[in-house]
Amino acid sequence: MTAEQKATAKKALGITVQIAALLVITLQYAKSFSTPAMSAIGAAYAPAGVDSLMLKNIEGLPSLMAIVGAFAVGILERYMKKKTMLIIAMTCTLVGGVVAGLMPETIEGFYGILACRVELGFGRGMIFPMASSFIADLFEGRQRDRLMSFKTAVGGLSGSVFQLIGGFLAVMSWRYSFIGYLFIIPIVAMIVLWLPEPDVKPAGTTADGKRGNALKSITVAAWIVILLAGVWNFFQFSYFTNISLCIKEAGLGDTGFAGIISSTQTLAAAVGAICYGAFLKGRLRGFDLPIALLGEAVGFWILTHIVSVPGYYAGAIVYGLAFGMFNPALILQIVKVLPKEGATLGLSLLAAAQNLCQYFSAYVLAFFAGLMGVAATGQFAGWNVAWPLATAMAVLVAVIIVITKAKHPELIAGLKEPGKQSDIEKTV
Repeated sequence: MTAEQKATAKKALGITVQIAALLVITLQYAKSFSTPAMSAIGAAYAPAGVDSLMLKNIEGLPSLMAIVGAFAVGILERYMKKKTMLIIAMTCTLVGGVVAGLMPETIEGFYGILACRVELGFGRGMIFPMASSFIADLFEGRQRDRLMSFKTAVGGLSGSVFQLIGGFLAVMSWRYSFIGYLFIIPIVAMIVLWLPEPDVKPAGTTADGKRGNALKSITVAAWIVILLAGVWNFFQFSYFTNISLCIKEAGLGDTGFAGIISSTQTLAAAVGAICYGAFLKGRLRGFDLPIALLGEAVGFWILTHIVSVPGYYAGAIVYGLAFGMFNPALILQIVKVLPKEGATLGLSLLAAAQNLCQYFSAYVLAFFAGLMGVAATGQFAGWNVAWPLATAMAVLVAVIIVITKAKHPELIAGLKEPGKQSDIEKTV
C-alpha cells in the first residue's frame, strides 16, 4: 500500500468513526417515536382508570430512570469498557421501546408499559453521557467542538424523523408508534461496527492504575453548570411532555399534527445547533446560554398566547432554534471546565441532574403556578409558568456573566477559543 493509499484509508477511517460517534446521540432521541401518541394512549387506557397524571409517567418515568443509568455509567466506567456499556444501553433502549407496544389495554398492561419505560429510561440515561464523552475522548480541539455542535444537530434531525414517523404510526394505532423503535436497528449495527474503544483512563485513576476519588476531578465551575442545567430542565421539559396534550386540549389536531409540530421543533433545533457550531459560537461574547434561554422563553410565550396552527408552527421553530443552541453551548461549557479523564463522570452527573429535574417537572411547575397565580388546571399551565421563569433565568445568567466579565475578563475570553481553557477554568 502506497503512502497516498494509507492516507486515504486513514481519512476514510476517520469519517466512519465520526459518523459512528455522531450516531450515538440518535438513540437518545428514540423516545420520540412514542411522544406524539400520548393522547391516543390516554384515550386507550382511560377506561382502565388511567388519568392524565398517571399518563405523564410514560414520558416522565424514563427521565427518572435515566438518572440511574447516568450514574451507572459514572460507576461502571471504572470496571467495564465504554463500548460494552454502550451495547448494554442500546439493547435496553431497543427492547424497552418495542415490547411496550405489545401490552394489552388493561391497567396491568399500562403498568407493563411503565416497566418497559423503566428499561428504556435506564438505557437512555447511559447513552446521554456516552454520546458526548465518546466525542470528548476520541477527538481534540476544534474538531471536538464542531462534532459537539453537530451532535445536537444530528440528534435534532433524527428526533424530527422519529417523531414524524411516530405521529403517523400513532394515527393507525398507538401500538405502532412503539414498533417504530425497530427503525434504530441499522443505527445500532453501524455503531457497533465502526466505533472504537477510547483510550482514556476513568476519572479518579492514578498513574499506577489505582482507583481514587473520582469526584475530585469535578471542578466547582462544572458543578455550577450542572446546577444551572438541572434547574432549567424543570421548565424546559414541559414542552416535550405537554405538546401533544396541549394540541388536543386546544382542538388543533390529532396525533399526526402533534408529530408534525414535534418534528418541526426538532428540525429547528438541528438548524440552531448547526448555526451555533458554524458561526455563532465565539461571537456572542460569552452570552451564549442567556441568549438561548431567552429564545426558549419567547417560544413558550408564542405557544401560550398564539393558540392556532400558525402560532404552533412559529412557537415550535423559535423554541427549537434556541434549544438547538442551548444544548451544545451547555455541553461544551462543561467539557471545557473538566479534565479529560473526568469528562464521562461530569457528563453523567449532568445527565442525572437534568433527568431528575425532568421527572419532577410537572410537580415543580404546579407549585410555581400556585405561587404566580397561574391557573393550574389544563395542560397550558406549565407553559404559562415556563416562559416568565425562563426570562428571569436568562436575565440572572446574563448578570452573572457581566459581573464575572468585569472581575475576570480572561474567563469570558477563554470561552471564545474552542478547545482551550482559561486559567480560572483550570483552577476553579
